[in-house]
Amino acid sequence: QRLALPSKPKERIVVDYSSPNIAKEMHVGHLRSTVIGDALARLLEFQGHSVLRLNHVGDWGTQFGMLITYLREVAPAALADGGMDNVDLGDLVTFYKKAKARR
Repeated sequence: QRLALPSKPKERIVVDYSSPNIAKEMHVGHLRSTVIGDALARLLEFQGHSVLRLNHVGDWGTQFGMLITYLREVAPAALADGGMDNVDLGDLVTFYKKAKARR
């Protein structure tokens, strides 16, 4: 018994948190659900449960499909071998925003 909490049957609990859209730049707002998920996982572990922590990165197929289609039409050289050597994450975010605006 911890902190006078009644004893309950122990369970296997999955805590799935974060789920950032990896097609976009990370920012501090992505930490919120990670911090909340970690706090819940710690609370459940304190209660004696077996906790499986999962950090799901989300569905990114649509975003990357839009980005690839946009690059094929606007900058096909970027998709060739070595074509991305001079492209940074900020460029990809800009391309993604333009691709999304055409949708």
